Amino acid sequence: MKLPAAASMSSTKTDPRSYQPFPPSYATESAIMTTHRNLSLTLLAIATLGLSACDGAGNASHTADDATASSQPAASPATPTDPTSSTAPEAGVPMDAAADAQAAMTTEGSPGEDEALGVLNAINEHEIAAGEQALEKGVEGPVADYARMMIEEHTRNREQTSALGADSGSPQARQQMQKGERQLATLGALDGDAYRQAYVEAMVAGHTEALASLDQRLIPAATSEDARAHLQTTREHVARHLELARELQRGE
Repeated sequence: MKLPAAASMSSTKTDPRSYQPFPPSYATESAIMTTHRNLSLTLLAIATLGLSACDGAGNASHTADDATASSQPAASPATPTDPTSSTAPEAGVPMDAAADAQAAMTTEGSPGEDEALGVLNAINEHEIAAGEQALEKGVEGPVADYARMMIEEHTRNREQTSALGADSGSPQARQQMQKGERQLATLGALDGDAYRQAYVEAMVAGHTEALASLDQRLIPAATSEDARAHLQTTREHVARHLELARELQRGE
């Protein structure tokens, strides 16, 4: 005898491998979405707070830097250099005789008459020694003639200057003598045409400087008529020597 169909169906066993869970209800889906939204809002709030903290630290750092900068003293503007006050190193043969004469005038103050005559004799000694050196170096022609004239005329002037009571041991005279020695040492390192050209340039520079020294230091220092007359005559000779040296320089 067969059982009813309903009883047969209820007695059928279910295969666990074919079991499928029930789909979530609408309420469950809503709860999950709410949880996700709340988590997103929380993360956004944390990120916003982090950015605010960074901005605050940055502003504080800028404020500290500004305060540090404002506490530093302002840099003083560089003091412009007066080009007229700069002095180039002496190079044996002076290229700017007027500047050399001006520098010499500011050393040891203004000379007295005996000191001024001593400076003149230091110049005489240098011109004599330079002429002798030029002849030893073998200069020829007009340059040799000029060197012999320097020896002769400055030797005569040295004797006349000494007779007036020149103080060759004064600080200014010694300084002039030392300067001449340095110039001779520089010239002595040269030979041939290089020496000839350097000697002529030295004569131009040296006599230019001597003229400036006579006008600004030596002649004003003379207190006796004899010394003043001698210095003024010397100036005429020096001016002539300078013109002849310039002619040699131009190749005339």
